Amino acid sequence: MRKRIFAIIISSAILLCPLAGQDIIKLQEDFIEAEYFFFNEDYQDALPYYLQLYEKVPDNANIAYRIGACYLNITGQKNLSIDYLETASKNLSAKHKEGTITQSSAPYDALYDLGKAYLINYQFDKAKDAFTRYSKTLLPDDRENIDFINQQIKSCDIAKDYIAKPVSYTEENMGPLFNDDKSNFNPVISADGKSFAFMVSLKFYDAIMLSKLSGGKWSPPVNITPELQSDGDMYISCLSADGKVLYLSKDDDYNSDIFTSTFDGMTWRQTVKLNKNINTRYWESHGFVTENGEQLIFASDRPGGFGGLDLYISKKVNGDWGPPVNLGPEINTPFNEDRPFLINNGKILFFSSQGHT
Repeated sequence: MRKRIFAIIISSAILLCPLAGQDIIKLQEDFIEAEYFFFNEDYQDALPYYLQLYEKVPDNANIAYRIGACYLNITGQKNLSIDYLETASKNLSAKHKEGTITQSSAPYDALYDLGKAYLINYQFDKAKDAFTRYSKTLLPDDRENIDFINQQIKSCDIAKDYIAKPVSYTEENMGPLFNDDKSNFNPVISADGKSFAFMVSLKFYDAIMLSKLSGGKWSPPVNITPELQSDGDMYISCLSADGKVLYLSKDDDYNSDIFTSTFDGMTWRQTVKLNKNINTRYWESHGFVTENGEQLIFASDRPGGFGGLDLYISKKVNGDWGPPVNLGPEINTPFNEDRPFLINNGKILFFSSQGHT
């Protein structure tokens, strides 16, 4: 369930609708434009189209679902998804047809996204109910998705227990130098504490920003995306200990690979793809290198693992990355393990997991 890829089918049939024929054609054109962005996961660009369409066809549960799904995938706006997904979940259909404005009911996926939205917003009982309703729409032999949803239901109860026993911590905003009215995300800092990189959503692409610490102050962030010769489709994974090597993932919706860029003292060089021990025709992402630069841990869904995404570790052999080793069943589960982060020169591992409870 890590990724769902749908085919957009453009229907030429005009079904009964209170709008004039030309109005329907214009709505269909706008809908297809929105769908293009949506299925390419450009939710920020898809959202305005769906919102405009929803004003004209407010009873369309499918558009309500799309709006909710967009908000759910936009940083800082996930809470706005709930109302739309609740509306969508009241009109569901097993015979959902993609690619046409005349599809007025929402797919069963609306229930799954509603569960996610509730869970993210700490409404655990409602999340559990939405996931349970969604599980009843799955076919009996769909064991992979059934097991995944059961794990999500279990996570609702666990989350309630954790919230009941809060851990004290201090949160401090990094201020206007790094935060603005755009989405700022994927922050990483070098082990020496002198380089800070993060992503920012610009109008046409996601930019890679870099700031340096000098004299106890951070420099204004610089957009280094052009230096990397990236089209805005690369995302930060980590910085080397000295801040001179940047690890990134490039995701084209069907595959993901790990790249690096090196600072030569004047500029950041064009990104280079890691060797075939690391990158395969499967999904590789979120590479993290140890402080000594000798070990790389990353996520991959290559064959031979324990679940979806597994964590692997590779050591340098003669200056390049050697064959990776799966971290085994104590770390990897039948579900996804991702976003590894190592400290104490590789002795302590943090990672995200759908399977550990």
